[in-house]
Amino acid sequence: MLNTPYLIALCKELQENIWDFLNLAELSLFAGVNSFCCMRVEEYVDRRRHVIFARFVSDTGHFINLLRRGDAVVSGSCALNIVQAKEGATEINDLDVYTTLQKFEELVSFFTETEHYNLIRNFHRPPPGPYNTSGIAKLFRLQKAKQNVDIIVTNLSSAVAPIFKFHSTIVMNFISADVVFCGYPVWTLNMLGLIHPRTYKQNGTNYATIKGLAKYMERGFTLYSNICELSPHDSRCVKTYYCPHTSRSTNDKGKLAWEFRQAKTDTTEGNVRYIDTHAVIWCLGGDQCNNERIAGAPSFVFTT
Repeated sequence: MLNTPYLIALCKELQENIWDFLNLAELSLFAGVNSFCCMRVEEYVDRRRHVIFARFVSDTGHFINLLRRGDAVVSGSCALNIVQAKEGATEINDLDVYTTLQKFEELVSFFTETEHYNLIRNFHRPPPGPYNTSGIAKLFRLQKAKQNVDIIVTNLSSAVAPIFKFHSTIVMNFISADVVFCGYPVWTLNMLGLIHPRTYKQNGTNYATIKGLAKYMERGFTLYSNICELSPHDSRCVKTYYCPHTSRSTNDKGKLAWEFRQAKTDTTEGNVRYIDTHAVIWCLGGDQCNNERIAGAPSFVFTT
């Protein structure tokens, strides 16, 4: 870690130039030094969030409030970008917004009426691809010039739940109004990922899924289908957060999460934070690993 007293003494611009080379885990360590460091890091992470959203919306503050009111989250390349160091981060393509059947209409209205996006397609049953899972009810595809937005509507009770059904651990990240979350930080921040066993054990593979995996491999990620090739596993592996047979939670200690300080005092009605209340629980499943007492298991996702 950098020499903290010297870093604090630098002007804000120089500090941020250094932070551009630190990922979210490293920034979190620095923030733990004292309250001043925490405040500076919070400002930096929040600014990065606003810059990312500003690529797609003119009023980022209003958009964040919409995420809060609608219990919605942003995932995909935007969420992956913000957990990585800014220098060398994954290129942002589209804005992928996840919401529920009960609260999607205000988001669609915001993009079409306020931000003047055109509705290109409205799928009530998404075609084969990354959004074609049992948890997706609707997909709205919007476009304005070269900006593309997908509003993915789940029939599950949590907007976050479908994220843990996608093709690999690389994309199991999200940005909410109050939290930046990464499900598998050790792998993700080292450009590694496990292909979700459901893609080949539960008929979840199609051309679009393969194309999505190839896209991340082209970006420099290394993907594995065999957990033993990705990380050391022994007879105790079921106790680790990185064993695919472990039941994970958005509350557990295997995650990486930056919670904005405002979130801790926010009492907005309907505000879902995911890392304390309304947790999502998931298991990747798949074939057994080196612990012979643990049989292969199907994947699952449910909300509390």
